[in-house]
Amino acid sequence: MAALRGRLVDLELDGVVITTPENIRYLSGFSGSLGYLIIGRTDAEILGDSRYWLQMEAEAPGFTLVRSGPSHGLWALVAERLKALGLRVGFESQHLTFDQHQRLLAALPGEHTLVAIAGLVEELRIVKTPEEIELLRAVAAIAGRAFDRVRGAIRPGLRERDIAFLLEQTFRELGADGPAFETIVAAGERGALPHGRASDRVLERGDMVVVDFGATAAGYHSDTTRTIVVGEPSTEQARVIEAVRQAQLASMELMKPGVAADAVDRRAREVLAGEAHAFGHGLGHGIGLQVHERPFLSPTDHTALRAGMVITNEPGIYIPGWGGVRLEEMVLITENGPQVLTAASWEIGVG
Repeated sequence: MAALRGRLVDLELDGVVITTPENIRYLSGFSGSLGYLIIGRTDAEILGDSRYWLQMEAEAPGFTLVRSGPSHGLWALVAERLKALGLRVGFESQHLTFDQHQRLLAALPGEHTLVAIAGLVEELRIVKTPEEIELLRAVAAIAGRAFDRVRGAIRPGLRERDIAFLLEQTFRELGADGPAFETIVAAGERGALPHGRASDRVLERGDMVVVDFGATAAGYHSDTTRTIVVGEPSTEQARVIEAVRQAQLASMELMKPGVAADAVDRRAREVLAGEAHAFGHGLGHGIGLQVHERPFLSPTDHTALRAGMVITNEPGIYIPGWGGVRLEEMVLITENGPQVLTAASWEIGVG
């Protein structure tokens, strides 16, 4: 909150309305599905209807609770509270719909100005606190243990969706709230689909299988990918997996404070320059209250890495008609270099 208020002064704003759920949780602790924060230079309010009053009191004790009537009247209350802040107030243009913006503007007197502040809170979220890092480490450990338990059950005859179901069930058994996203299981030729949803495709001996999985707990997410082979890997399967692994290791060495995000992405592509079907997506992304958040390891993100960032590293090769390989780790940037938070088994052959 102190950092946010410092930015309000820099931008000459009297206050902001926060509408993005993840940013609301980050600033206040409130985890419900509907509520808004009104933050001024000295005071802070949380607005909500009766469904969430008790939850807001418990989770956001540092905020003054402003009770609304029915939820349909909540937006009018936002406008009313913004009038009291001052003439220049910020809004999250990356989240607020055009219709909401127009309604808010119409409800404010003409001398009031709404200022777009897209990414302001997200910029604060880029560097994780020690408490956030421990939450990310814990949820990554849950997902890794779940994968290690389930991989022993993978065998010919299972469907892709069976593996996804077993993983998601095991996340909850081990203490997670559920999956961080729809689990990706893509076997054989379907491995060439970077985001291939688990289907009824039955695993056969010799299949290479891409498994991209994550758990969520206390609002924080994990993201890991492993590529396995049902049985013994062929020479070509082993070669492609090793090529991706070398690209990951080489680029991970650059994940240090001061190195630009795009330089890390570029290094992985250099290692795979001889592969006709090397990955076209970004090498990685920040992770925390959202699965995909800033910074991004991509050719267009020039963010300098800083200690405390947690970023995935996930190179791949996707060959149409043959299959694919992706390997993914969550990496903590430290002053002493990269620290891998994910710990799922690296053994390739199963079943």
